[in-house]
Amino acid sequence: MTRFRGKMLVVPAELVGNLRAGLLDVLASAAEEIATVSIVIEGRGLLREALERLDAVRALLDVIGWTETDPPVEVRFDLREHWQATLDALENEISASRDRVREAAAVDAARAERGEPPKREETIQRARALRQFVATVRTRLDGIGEG
Repeated sequence: MTRFRGKMLVVPAELVGNLRAGLLDVLASAAEEIATVSIVIEGRGLLREALERLDAVRALLDVIGWTETDPPVEVRFDLREHWQATLDALENEISASRDRVREAAAVDAARAERGEPPKREETIQRARALRQFVATVRTRLDGIGEG
């Protein structure tokens, strides 16, 4: 369950990994943009945007932690301060979760060959929980005038 206290977003422990993975994807994309744009002198504005995105993602990773915890724990942060990085990361993860759901049957077939239990239903449930979380974050962003 997503909870807000004031302007604080509480990310449930089971979704922190999704947020972190999305942030790392955005970080990689920003780094790639920086490498590409930095060789083009006309790309100064694009370079500034990529650097700002990189800084925003790094700041949120500093808050939630760069690596997984065992066991996973919920994290809290000010959504007003980190709204753009949060939204970018979660949008990345929504796309990735769609891919995981599409591939779930094939993954389960490979798991069955190895004698492992299926995970399709778990994959679908995680994708559903992520979509619900993103919808709640977007609603909250509308409520605080960001996004």
